[in-house]
Amino acid sequence: MKLKKKSLDDLFNIKNKICIISGGSGGIGSNLANLISYNGGKVCVIDKDIKKNKLNRNIDYYKCDLSNEHKIKLVVKKIINKYKKIDCLVNAVGISNENSFIDNININLIAVYNFTKIIIDKMKKNGGSIVNITSLNSELGFSSNPGYVSSKGGLKMLTKSFCIDYSKYNIRINNIGPGYIKTNMTKKKFQKSKDRKLRIERIPMGRYGEPEELFGPVLFLLTDASSYVTGQDFYVDGGFLAKGI
Repeated sequence: MKLKKKSLDDLFNIKNKICIISGGSGGIGSNLANLISYNGGKVCVIDKDIKKNKLNRNIDYYKCDLSNEHKIKLVVKKIINKYKKIDCLVNAVGISNENSFIDNININLIAVYNFTKIIIDKMKKNGGSIVNITSLNSELGFSSNPGYVSSKGGLKMLTKSFCIDYSKYNIRINNIGPGYIKTNMTKKKFQKSKDRKLRIERIPMGRYGEPEELFGPVLFLLTDASSYVTGQDFYVDGGFLAKGI
């Protein structure tokens, strides 16, 4: 095979790629939206609750409940009419409801499944890359929230199933599993010194991660740098999964 010479700028080039981020107003999603946009990507945020970044006017925002399939199709149609294609999808949408098993399943798994199928249909012609934000809960059992653990474990395997079905269309699908990242979802336990200490003692790097620390792995998976990577799990967890006793 003839060696193709590419610079790092070519390999990691996100410029002018049309990137949809579901849950793009959340702690992880909003940071990814801003960083992709700052590096030249055309970002479309879809979320139930929109929180616009007033300092970044280069992001399109679409207020829509991901579980409303009819409205989602209308939003995607608007994006296609404007940009003519979709190159990338990051599913950062997610809830953690300890009081409702089914709410976690409906949003974190079923809604993501339905939404991703709609996007895949628009990607088939030109290919694309999809990143699902899973969790440490995709690999390990945690107490008191079986719905969240089950939904993220299901999402992990959904990615692997999709990668088999849609690789023939040059669509790559991978997972990023965050560890303990400073977001509104983790704020409650982070603020409690006992809970925070328990978790930090389990993390070899000795700290919670920042949302922007997910950008490097996500950028890798959305660009040509990962052109032969699909169906994989990448954990950004400060070493949490590596630690035994």
